[in-house]
Amino acid sequence: MASIRKVKTKSGLRWRVDYYDINQKRKMKTFQSHKAAQEFKLSIEHKKSRIRAGLEEALQPNLRFDDMKDEYLVIIDGQKKPKTVQREETVFRTLRLFIPNEKIRNISTSTIRQYVHYRIDECKVSPATVNAELRTLKSFFNILIAHDYVQVNPIMSVKLLPVENKEPQTFSDDEIEKILNKVDDPNYLDLIQMYLHTGARRAELLLPNFTWENVDFAGKMIRLRGKFDKERLVPLDNKAFDILHKRKFDQHLEFPFNYDYDYMYKKIKKYITDAGIVNGTLHGFRRSFGSKLVQSGVDIYVVSKLLGHSSIKVTEQAYIHLLDSNLKDGVSILDAIW
Repeated sequence: MASIRKVKTKSGLRWRVDYYDINQKRKMKTFQSHKAAQEFKLSIEHKKSRIRAGLEEALQPNLRFDDMKDEYLVIIDGQKKPKTVQREETVFRTLRLFIPNEKIRNISTSTIRQYVHYRIDECKVSPATVNAELRTLKSFFNILIAHDYVQVNPIMSVKLLPVENKEPQTFSDDEIEKILNKVDDPNYLDLIQMYLHTGARRAELLLPNFTWENVDFAGKMIRLRGKFDKERLVPLDNKAFDILHKRKFDQHLEFPFNYDYDYMYKKIKKYITDAGIVNGTLHGFRRSFGSKLVQSGVDIYVVSKLLGHSSIKVTEQAYIHLLDSNLKDGVSILDAIW
């Protein structure tokens, strides 16, 4: 039970309520009048009675967004990769520019829908970007639900925006030649060739994910650590094997590729731009790897395994245009047979 007592403070006589919150933590709150203290005491006891009767959920304090974001980062500490946390913090900052420092349970579905319009109409970002932000916020509120900060996820009733299906970006043989001709650093030439010949994601060939322990020279295989720390084995073709063998045994490098992620990305992006390719990205090398395999008739299941996709459906969706082409080529054989 909560109790009220008169206390002397620097501001004069006050009334202090001693009570235990819903998590059985002892707390105190001070009021200027006995009436206000009495009303607060009754509200605390009434809330506890409703919780015991199952008429109300026992929720944590209704923190303001800035404080809730900090609490969330404490909750997930060590559970997500630093790059993921950085992306999430960017989304939180963007949302915070739109909303005041609102209490977290006051952020409604209507607020989120207005935010979507703001991002599309005023910020002029793409629907795909908005969808990525919504997925981040959905995960954020789901974790808050699990830790009793909110009861309802305001994102659940917000539909993702329709996104135009585009063929995945790949580089033609001519474009790849132009890019390689722009590379003025033999180390970056090795790295780009490795992306082309292994289909690795950007961070999968860099520290701390990739060291010499990941390379099996005898078996001509590498072990890549992908999303959610899932590992996969990728066989090395002659080009990739020769690059790693040279860097290990001829150049005696401590690590295969010891580069800062952000600096590396910007440098390779510049090579692509200098080659005259508009909107080209490093991910295009991975897409080109997958496209070459599909066009060469490699089974889609094998391609999926090499790329480390979560399911074969992901691979089919990414390369459906090539699969359709292969089907047409397959049926055209009937002209000669019949």
